[in-house]
Amino acid sequence: MGDKLILYFVKYPEPGKVKTRLAKSVGDQRAAQAYRELTETNLGILNSLPQDFIKLIVAFDPPEKEEAFRSWLSGSYEYVVQRGSGLGVRLQNAFQFAFEKGFKKVMALGSDTLGLRADLIMKGFDALEFYDVVIGPAYDGGYYLIGTNCEQPSIFKNIPWSSQHVFESTLNKLNEKNLSYYLLQKLDDLDEVPVGQAADGRSVIWHRSVGSAKNLRGGKEHEIFT
Repeated sequence: MGDKLILYFVKYPEPGKVKTRLAKSVGDQRAAQAYRELTETNLGILNSLPQDFIKLIVAFDPPEKEEAFRSWLSGSYEYVVQRGSGLGVRLQNAFQFAFEKGFKKVMALGSDTLGLRADLIMKGFDALEFYDVVIGPAYDGGYYLIGTNCEQPSIFKNIPWSSQHVFESTLNKLNEKNLSYYLLQKLDDLDEVPVGQAADGRSVIWHRSVGSAKNLRGGKEHEIFT
């Protein structure tokens, strides 16, 4: 196994507990189903990466749903609970866990990203050869991916999570710490975008996420790491 790790942050797709902003437009059931499908799609993309060099760990929430996660996503993955009361603490704890296990290049990736591609992730790992931090910015002002080549707990502290200033504040933090960084392509996520029903029964958002997401932006957008 190589020295690269992806921490795939996933919430259990329980209606009323995930994609609550999207649910305001389409309802709890459809929002949860769209999130479930997109999580599975992105997991398939991660599975296409060279597993001899990149380890995948599912960082899940809530803790009591571990067996349900294993039934849903497969028991073949390694699972770790998202520990902490807020996203910043959870990211900090996840990276600490990863580096303590001996990994040298670690990424945290949100599960509701639209337009995710394997080449973006590989580009991010390549960047960590030369930069301290890699970030995949989101259109809403957050980010869908963040990676480092050593433990950097300060970059997750005092960030205005759940706001449009997450990305900007993180860059300010990196500059304050004199950390170099590389920016990946900006992408969308699942919140507050059109969701319909396709002929095969899957949500339209699932079909569109497989291709380009550029036509999905029709208003305020949100990302899992905000």
